[in-house]
Amino acid sequence: MKLAPIRNTILKIFISALIILIANQRVTAQQQDKHLTWYEINGYNKTPRYLQTVEYCKLLAQNSKMVTYLSIGTSPQGREIPLLILDRDGLTDPQEIRARGRVVILTEAAIHAGEPDGKDAGLMLIRDIAINKMFPGILDNVSLLFIPIINVDGHEDFGSHYRINQNGPDEVGARFTAQRLNMNRDFIKADAPETRALLKLYSRWMPELFIDIHVTNGADFQYVTTYGLDHCGFLAPDLFKWTKELFEKELKTKMESKGYPIFPYFEFNSYTNPGAGVLPDNFPPQYSNGYASANNRIGMLIENHIYKPYKERVTSAYLMIKHSMEILGANAASLKSAVALSDKFVSSAKFRADSLPLMFKHDRKESIEVDFLGWREKTVISDLSGAKWSYSDRSAPVTLKMPFFISYSKELQIKLPEAYLIPQEHISTIELLDIHGIKYDKLPQDAKFEVETYRFINPKWSQFPYEGRVTLESEYKTQREVVGYSKGDIIVYTNQPKVKVIAHLLEPKSPTSLVYWGFYNLYARPATEFWIRLNYMEVKGREMLEKDPKLRKEFEQKIESDSTFAKNPEAILQFFMQKVRQNVEPNANRYPVSKLFLL
Repeated sequence: MKLAPIRNTILKIFISALIILIANQRVTAQQQDKHLTWYEINGYNKTPRYLQTVEYCKLLAQNSKMVTYLSIGTSPQGREIPLLILDRDGLTDPQEIRARGRVVILTEAAIHAGEPDGKDAGLMLIRDIAINKMFPGILDNVSLLFIPIINVDGHEDFGSHYRINQNGPDEVGARFTAQRLNMNRDFIKADAPETRALLKLYSRWMPELFIDIHVTNGADFQYVTTYGLDHCGFLAPDLFKWTKELFEKELKTKMESKGYPIFPYFEFNSYTNPGAGVLPDNFPPQYSNGYASANNRIGMLIENHIYKPYKERVTSAYLMIKHSMEILGANAASLKSAVALSDKFVSSAKFRADSLPLMFKHDRKESIEVDFLGWREKTVISDLSGAKWSYSDRSAPVTLKMPFFISYSKELQIKLPEAYLIPQEHISTIELLDIHGIKYDKLPQDAKFEVETYRFINPKWSQFPYEGRVTLESEYKTQREVVGYSKGDIIVYTNQPKVKVIAHLLEPKSPTSLVYWGFYNLYARPATEFWIRLNYMEVKGREMLEKDPKLRKEFEQKIESDSTFAKNPEAILQFFMQKVRQNVEPNANRYPVSKLFLL
């Protein structure tokens, strides 16, 4: 038997296999290089500009059938707002995706464009799932919508002069949009075109989880990431329980196992005595996560820590999105059930029978003891200013036992009607109903209804604009009265899942109502220019007394009973002037949106 030819054949096969393996490794390496992000290429401390980000998004879509690139709208400066849809079958329709049994996560980044952590984290995660085939099975029961930059114009106001105390990246964008609007105060009034595009996307998809990624401005501690979820029970009971007992617990466990423990986003009970405890923040629906709660969906705020290196912050954001996908995917059936039960409950007569709190406030009655990972404080005399300077000694980590306050009082409670009635001329309000995805009908004919109305008492406007608007705060008087409405006027029934959004829009007492934002200023004070001079009441007053015996009697009684009034010519003329004003515009101080209750 001759072995040499056999050995030669085996050697040739081995060499050929080795050549193929090396070639494949080169292809893989080239693919990896091709799909490296700008952040990775530049030492983990630079973030790409808008055009580079969009190019990378399109590259992912071109190289994976699981990724779709779309634009959700255009900014005031003409930039498209990019959206990536990550779905295992490449589906882009919410109904088709949910028909496959999947739930949806919407993640946005750079709403404050100086805080781009989520942008670089999300791009890498989608690349790793769709191109590098990592985390197999993660898309079985969940699909991801990802907006890498929502504040696209603010993002391009780029430089090193923003957020100078932030530990990377080298250059970032601005907090505000090109129109100087802060989008994370804009979720109800929706002044920014970018916000309107986002809200339309949200209403179309109604994601089970909405993640909004930021960077803190506040206290120093060991955590790379703090998070905001509903802690006060704004969500309906089934979804609140699912969030607290399943999602939050599993997320904390998973993050800690990766060396990134997380803690609820908070305020100190006392900033002069941090050991006095912490208060987990809760947010009204002008903010992203509060808006999700008002829609009866989970909203999570991610607040990375401003002093942590950029690479650590991006890694933590990456893990927060990834683990959220894992948890929702593994528990999709129970989440869908909790959402369905919650929507059914808030749409029910039973829900409307109770009062709805428009705000929650810490009452500090109940607390639990928690371990808080902080730093030892160090105090020195500054060699720069000569002042006493206290700062965190990051070489001295400490674990502090402190109270974590968990109880809230319900504030600004209102009784929900069966419906709200809105005259059709209030075009801005009706536009917002459409943007928020709120269902409504139009009156088929003229009609009169007995309704509950609000009347403004002592309205006060802010001295300076807030978020671009002169805001209004007022006291109110409520009453039942019969009001006429016209064919085409709007009736918004409250037996729908978005009832809390409806209430926060239309109830004037809400801290983020359209009344507060100045949409109804002309109803808080008379709009009519009352140009009649007071001395004309010498003529008009006589005419009124002659025509109206009841008024004559009222006037004579006031003269007899009030000697000060009787001796004051101006007060007497003002008496008639006020009567004229009431006739000219009797409902000048009535809020035009009314509440219809079943009799």
